[in-house]
Amino acid sequence: MGSIIEESLELRGIQHYGAAEEIVAAARARSRLSADEAMALATKETRRFRKGD
Repeated sequence: MGSIIEESLELRGIQHYGAAEEIVAAARARSRLSADEAMALATKETRRFRKGD
């Protein structure tokens, strides 16, 4: 089932899990944020987005 879903996502141009991990790793390396700082920023931005600000 997982491979069917992955193939469907790839056909629609959506990155597979491995590619997503690489993108996230590259973003982490460029951000220069600690894990705690990154989590705080993600939480802040998620709350801001949900409020519609």
